[in-house]
Amino acid sequence: MSQILQKCHVFNFSESYSYADKVRKAIFEDDFLADPIEVASDLDNQILKPQKWSLLHDYIDYVVRDDLNFYFRGGGWDYEDVNPVFFMLDAHSVEYLTLEQYIEEHFRDDETGETIVVTEEHTEEYKYEYALDYLEDIVLDNLPSMIVPEVFTLLFSDREAMKAFNLKIADILGSRSPRCTYWPKWLERALFCREKGLCALCKADLTSLHHVNGKLAIDHIVPIALNGVNDPTNLQILCEACNGKKSGKDVVTSNALPVFW
Repeated sequence: MSQILQKCHVFNFSESYSYADKVRKAIFEDDFLADPIEVASDLDNQILKPQKWSLLHDYIDYVVRDDLNFYFRGGGWDYEDVNPVFFMLDAHSVEYLTLEQYIEEHFRDDETGETIVVTEEHTEEYKYEYALDYLEDIVLDNLPSMIVPEVFTLLFSDREAMKAFNLKIADILGSRSPRCTYWPKWLERALFCREKGLCALCKADLTSLHHVNGKLAIDHIVPIALNGVNDPTNLQILCEACNGKKSGKDVVTSNALPVFW
């Protein structure tokens, strides 16, 4: 049990739902801030075989950073525009110096440790330096790495969004990728967990097959024949019957999920 808990991420979700909604709308409304292929960090490997840092991680990271940059570089920018980032930093327990502390550190004597009493004149003089030379780096160095995995977790469960995302990727690529012939165990576990042990289409229970080390049928939502890729976002688990019926020209998935009660 302790090993399982060590792998758990304590989710905050304070901004993640809004970012997930923004990315989802971009996917379905075809309103991408940038093509997913353009912002991919390791495109050749990501389309060749499943990577834990997926094409969707890259796109979410781009969206989050673009949004955070607006708090520091937006049109007509002024110091007050950074106020929302303080809530984000506090919500994610990121340590940072306040403006007053920043000014105190700026004037602190290295030998005696003494500093000045910060006045209103000091805050007016140093607030822009504080925001652009210090606070922006704190925000961009810490928040994306915390927010992106949370947004990915929300969106990865939405197979219809994954289908739309990968149709866009297939359209941009315009060429066929080699089919991955080996699925890593971490991917099988992740997909099995996402599908809750059920076939993504007919909801047949696959738990007994999984527990006796049976081979799970991992299917490309957008088929390789239609320029689908081997990214985790383009994969789902099917039962043998559904996998047998799905041809290389079918783009089929489902957001049907078992409810709690």
